[in-house]
Amino acid sequence: MDFFKNLFHELRKEGHTVGCLVRGDKINRRILSTSDLKYSFFGNEPRGHLPGFVTTTRNKMSLVSKLLVFKPDLILSVNSLPPSPFNSISSMKSIVFLDTKLRKKDERNLFNYADKIVTPDCYPFDVPTKKHLSHPSYHSLAYLHPNRFKPDHQVLEKLSIAKKDYVFVSFARKDRFDHKDNNLLQRREKIDIVRKLEEHCEVVVDGRGSVPRPLNECVPSISLDEYNHLLADAKLAVGDDPIISSEAGVLGVPWIFISNSTDPTLEEQEIQYEIGSRVPNIEEAEKLAEMILTEEIEPDIEQARKRILTDKIDLTKGMMKIVEVYDRTLER
Repeated sequence: MDFFKNLFHELRKEGHTVGCLVRGDKINRRILSTSDLKYSFFGNEPRGHLPGFVTTTRNKMSLVSKLLVFKPDLILSVNSLPPSPFNSISSMKSIVFLDTKLRKKDERNLFNYADKIVTPDCYPFDVPTKKHLSHPSYHSLAYLHPNRFKPDHQVLEKLSIAKKDYVFVSFARKDRFDHKDNNLLQRREKIDIVRKLEEHCEVVVDGRGSVPRPLNECVPSISLDEYNHLLADAKLAVGDDPIISSEAGVLGVPWIFISNSTDPTLEEQEIQYEIGSRVPNIEEAEKLAEMILTEEIEPDIEQARKRILTDKIDLTKGMMKIVEVYDRTLER
C-alpha cells in the first residue's frame, strides 16, 4: 500500500477514477484500518490445510470478479500481476513495477501477460525489451522521498526513547511474495540476534513482520503507519527483510541485511553508496553491528544519503509520467 498511496492521491487530483484492491490478510486489514485510501479487499489468508494453489486460485478469482465490476482501463501492480492470465481475455492493460528477481514460473507469467514492466535502472535481470521501461530510483522512494515523507519525532517521545539510541530490527513475513525463495532467519536466530544487540543499546522489533513470541516485549505500542517514523531515527537497521533495508538506506540509516540472497537495490546501496552491508548469517551480523554501535567504524551516512537523493528521483513523480503517457495511448 505504501508504494502506491501517493500515486493514488495524485491520480485522483488529476481527475482519474482510482480503485485500490488489496489482498485481505490480517496485516493488510490492520494497516488499512487507519488509512484514508478508498480500498476493497479480495481473497483472504490460507485456511486450515488447503494446498497453496487452492488459496491462490480462490484469491485470483475473487480479484478478477472485482476487476470485472470496476472495469479499469489500466491495472497497476508491484512485483506480480495477480489477475493473470485472466486479464488477457479483457481489454484491461497492465503496468507492473518490478524490483526483485522472480521465480521462473512467476517470471514467465509476468513476461507473458503484463503490457509494461518498469524496473529501477540498477535491475540486472533480463526483461522483454519491448515491454521494458526503467527509472533512476528505488521503490522505497515512492513514499520515503523527502517530497513525500517527513519523520515525526513525536513517535519517539511516545515511546520515551532518544533519536539514534536504538536498533530497528525487522523480520520478513513468511507469506510475502518477495521473500518466498529467501533463506529467512529461523526462530532461534531471531531471538539470538536481538539478545546480542540488546547488550549494546535498546532494540525495537518491527511488529509488521514474523516475530517470535519471546520478542513481543520488544515490539513498540504504535500504529502500523508509524513504523517508518521509528525507522528514520534509528542508529542501525538489522534484519532479513530487504524492503526494510532499502527503506533504511533512503532514510539515511545504515543497514545490515542478513541473507544469502542478493537484491538489486541493496546491492547498489552497498557498493555505490556504502550505506549498508549484506551478510550471510547472524554471527557476521552481530560482529558488524557491534563495530557500528561502538563506533569502531563510522559510515558517512549523511553524505551517502545526500548522494542517493541527488542521483534518484521521487518515484511517484516518475510513475505519474508513465501512467499519463500510457493513458494518452489508451485514448487513441
